[in-house]
Amino acid sequence: MWNDKETTIDLLGHEKIARTILDIISDNHLRPLTIGVYGDWGVGKSSILSILESIVTAERKAEISKGLCITFNGWLFQGYEDAKTALMETVVTELAAFQPNIDKVKKLAKSLLSRINWLKVAKVVAGATLTGLTGLPIGGIAGTLIERAHKATEDSEGKSDESLLKDKEEETVTSQIHAFRKELKELIESSKIDHIIVMVDDLDRCLPKSVIEILEAIRLFLFVEGTTFVISADERMIEYAVRGHFPNLPASYADYTKNYLEKLIQIPIRIPTLTRLQTGNYIKLLMLQHFLKHDFARLQAVYGTYSGKKKRPYDPIELSYDFITEAIGSTSDELKETLSVADQLTATLSLGLKGNPRNIKRFLNTLFLRMRIARIYGLDDVVKLNVLAKLMLLERFQSDAFSRIVDDVAASTEGKSDLIQKGETPTDIAAGTSIHQPLTDELTRNGPFLEWATIQPPIGSLDLRPYIFISKEKAIGFEVEGQLPEHLAALLESLNSSSDIALKKAERELGAISLKDRQILFDRLQAESRSVGDLKNIPTPVHGLLRLINVESSFEDPFLSLLESFPVANLGVWAISQLSGLKTPSAKERFRKILAQWRDQTENKMLSNLASQTLK
Repeated sequence: MWNDKETTIDLLGHEKIARTILDIISDNHLRPLTIGVYGDWGVGKSSILSILESIVTAERKAEISKGLCITFNGWLFQGYEDAKTALMETVVTELAAFQPNIDKVKKLAKSLLSRINWLKVAKVVAGATLTGLTGLPIGGIAGTLIERAHKATEDSEGKSDESLLKDKEEETVTSQIHAFRKELKELIESSKIDHIIVMVDDLDRCLPKSVIEILEAIRLFLFVEGTTFVISADERMIEYAVRGHFPNLPASYADYTKNYLEKLIQIPIRIPTLTRLQTGNYIKLLMLQHFLKHDFARLQAVYGTYSGKKKRPYDPIELSYDFITEAIGSTSDELKETLSVADQLTATLSLGLKGNPRNIKRFLNTLFLRMRIARIYGLDDVVKLNVLAKLMLLERFQSDAFSRIVDDVAASTEGKSDLIQKGETPTDIAAGTSIHQPLTDELTRNGPFLEWATIQPPIGSLDLRPYIFISKEKAIGFEVEGQLPEHLAALLESLNSSSDIALKKAERELGAISLKDRQILFDRLQAESRSVGDLKNIPTPVHGLLRLINVESSFEDPFLSLLESFPVANLGVWAISQLSGLKTPSAKERFRKILAQWRDQTENKMLSNLASQTLK
């Protein structure tokens, strides 16, 4: 099976995109610079950033260049503190950690962190907005709060370093911006690096307010000589956030949001979806990865040989069984069967999933997970990969037709489907002449169903009961929404999404359904959450669960039970930052007990520190 996260194993030619970005960054006169890596969810934007970071790190170690990559995921910080200062702190602390033994670096970092604390305090002061516009100093109660900010940055001897942060001269937002930029530039120069590359990932998953804060921090505070920002996002989601920031623009300013974005991001790089040929080759490479038992060295050797065969990068060369066996130096009937399934899937997945690499991985993960289920139930001798793959295509893209087939198989004493047989055999051969059967059933007159029926292998004469059984097995977690009423299936799809727009829409719709239906959705998402491996980032099903508990507070305690079931060592800070809005007294008290446990544990230091801060 395949990991559903960013990777440095390049099977899509993303290294070329990463090197293009690096080539642009290397042009000194272009810096400071902001590059946007745009594309739909799942096309590989995060992987491009990961590959870019690996190249920059390798070149620095080889003393080819002196660049430093800093990765920031705003999604992890929303709800904990404002994303603007979180980004600024990340940049400063990473730079300081790069050269921890240089006194000037430590001094500058300390001063910059003090300025960030000042800005945090200024944000909660009512007059801060006026100060930002006029440059006038903040007085009154703000002065007292700012003194607290200074005390927060005292050194180990208890003395506050005021040599770089002059209270009376610089306690306005505008002066702080200028001072911060000046000192950040000095810090970069003192860190003995040529340039820093700040990679902002998952920006399109953030709430619109956080998106604007991050873009504002980049432009106002961090956009100095020696810096490049690479922003990974769905361009449409960023435009949506900008439109929300300027809700009262007149109709004549329809292009303003696009112009605003272009001002912030100078160079856009758009990642296209895969073509049919590229989809087929990608599926074959994934199938080969499975066959090689994730031997990435051999896999990349095959990909390198394939890439080297092209005279031009756009040459339409298809990965064939003969080519792959020659590249790996062996033949195998199992590999031949596996690659034939890739051919079987290509046309439908290319069209139905629009060549989206992440969705392709998810489909294949479900395919091989079901094969595992078959083995566990002792059905591996009757369940064939190619038959299962064909049925799954119907289930995934024609759910109503699949339901008809399930009923048809259930009604048959031999487990065969007359509907599939009619679809696969639309003619009778009599006296050497083709005579079309009268296709009286509505399904067998359906064009997409008949097109699916032509996919190899023919399965109408097979006992399909084992396949139907493992498709209903709850442990597999594939397309369970197909078994729900239509209105719940659509809601489940939106809730099991990383799209903020889809999640907001789903949350509004949750108010119109019954508690029983909400419980069904909660149970489905909870079951999927338990199978997630990566807990450092918010698992996709958890997004939906968080929306559900916003609407139905009675789910708060069950959600906390789920949270407690996760391994503490694997949890990211989202487990705390996303739960600041609990409503019921019992859930609030229970969460405080969980925080106390997390504070005292030693397996996850970051979680312990945040739990300690939250409990204060």
